[in-house]
Amino acid sequence: MWNGLFFGLVNLFTPQASLPDTTTMREEIQQFAQVYEIDTDRIHVRESTMNNPSPFLTNSGIKACVLHVNQSDDAKRVWSHFLDSGHEGMESAFLAFTSGHELTHCLMSEKGKRIQSRQALEAYLGLTFKSNVHFEETLADLVGLAYVSKVAPEAFEVVFKRVKAIRTNFSNRDPEHDSSGALRPDSIRWVDAMLNKPVSLQVAQK
Repeated sequence: MWNGLFFGLVNLFTPQASLPDTTTMREEIQQFAQVYEIDTDRIHVRESTMNNPSPFLTNSGIKACVLHVNQSDDAKRVWSHFLDSGHEGMESAFLAFTSGHELTHCLMSEKGKRIQSRQALEAYLGLTFKSNVHFEETLADLVGLAYVSKVAPEAFEVVFKRVKAIRTNFSNRDPEHDSSGALRPDSIRWVDAMLNKPVSLQVAQK
């Protein structure tokens, strides 16, 4: 979700917000699975302390997908910056966005799904992504926002504006994470409809 370029612009004195524990993340995964009827048996959550500014990292393969909750100080500072939306009480909504975003990377590890989904999204948006990373990060943002619209509709506008602002502000420094042009209400609805089609996106079986 993040990279070193982003962290380089986050003040070292930014407060360190608490990251969720593995139990909380597992509950988020199960809620996502219920909303979109997705099998999550192969998804695992681990608490890690990694030399990486990203609060959440996903290692995904055909047999398993591991979501790391990175409890390092740098990751906590980045999470604090992300939560700094100017609105209080939004942590659970931002966590919902994050779970949807990271689980998209798990979904894309199924054989053939990345190509199929990329072609469909490019056709809908009328553009060509710079790379598979650019596509997957864009799709992940759209899925995260679609998920928030379902489970925390009262917080959707806050999360939507914060995600779009960050992606826009860092677009020049981090072009592969620049989803700003695709973050529109119609494309969020389109991705939500795609997720609700059983044959469109499923986590690969063991």
